[in-house]
Amino acid sequence: MANPKNIIAVGGGKGGIGKSLLSANLAVGLALGGYRVVLADTDYGASNLHALLGIVNPRLGLRDLIHYQESDPGNLLMDTGVGNLKFLSGAGDLSGSFPLSREANQNIISIIAGLDADYVVVDLGPGVHSDTLERFNLASTGIVLTLPEIPSVMNAFSFIKSVLFKKIQNALPDGDKTQELFRDSASSGGRNERDELCSLDDLKEKAALIDPNLVLAIDEATAKFKPNLVVNRVRKKKDLLAGDNLAQLAKKYLNVNLNFLGFIIESDRVRDSVDEMIPFLIKDPQSKPSENLQQILGNLTQTDLYLVKKDGVIFSSKRVALSSDWKV
Repeated sequence: MANPKNIIAVGGGKGGIGKSLLSANLAVGLALGGYRVVLADTDYGASNLHALLGIVNPRLGLRDLIHYQESDPGNLLMDTGVGNLKFLSGAGDLSGSFPLSREANQNIISIIAGLDADYVVVDLGPGVHSDTLERFNLASTGIVLTLPEIPSVMNAFSFIKSVLFKKIQNALPDGDKTQELFRDSASSGGRNERDELCSLDDLKEKAALIDPNLVLAIDEATAKFKPNLVVNRVRKKKDLLAGDNLAQLAKKYLNVNLNFLGFIIESDRVRDSVDEMIPFLIKDPQSKPSENLQQILGNLTQTDLYLVKKDGVIFSSKRVALSSDWKV
């Protein structure tokens, strides 16, 4: 199978912040915009993304590729009722263990990278386990989701730091020097608070003592790390400051520039869509949350997407945004 043009990974901190909801509606929006899309649930231990699409108890999923040697991932892609959109479940209706072995996780990464689609939207599990970090770094576009509340912002910052440190760790040559650099750090699961690397400067300071050449490699890996940000459940204008605060933290402590994609307001329309197992972008494409989502999609794809629902049919139009070089 051909590699997808774009892999979008949605992650960030704790569970319950709306990652699956955002993933499902992004995938739906891309499909309605005419792209071939696969939505992949990689929350291996507690997959429930299927419920947001109205799919009850998927029979097969990624677990079958890992444990039962199903040879073709294409055989596991499920119809969603939305043209151009296929769904790859995480675990079907089987119980399983988490975390995965390194071999199994690499197998999942290879499967995702090999899917034949224009976009693959990957819904990540909660937390900062190594498997989750690897999948985020696989993506050509990584989206960090946060709620406006301070605990969620801090969790999102920890997630960004862990992803960055994992990216740096992967970029450095294997060997004793790299192992020493990340020993007891937060990104490798250390629990010694005194040894925790709290910022990029801490990491570079430690690297300079081990091998000055490591500092340049750290800077190169950091420069390639360009995550995106979405704030969910915004109730008032002040809530958008959460995005500014997170961006300031990421810049100050990690030298990372967050790209703000947009926000989604708190709305009964969203809660109703979850209860009815219908993505809110389909249930009411002209609602305020749907308008928010279309703005996020526009920023992702550099297009203007407009959706209108009439007599149970959704009509879409798409305008391509020109770069400044082509504007008159």
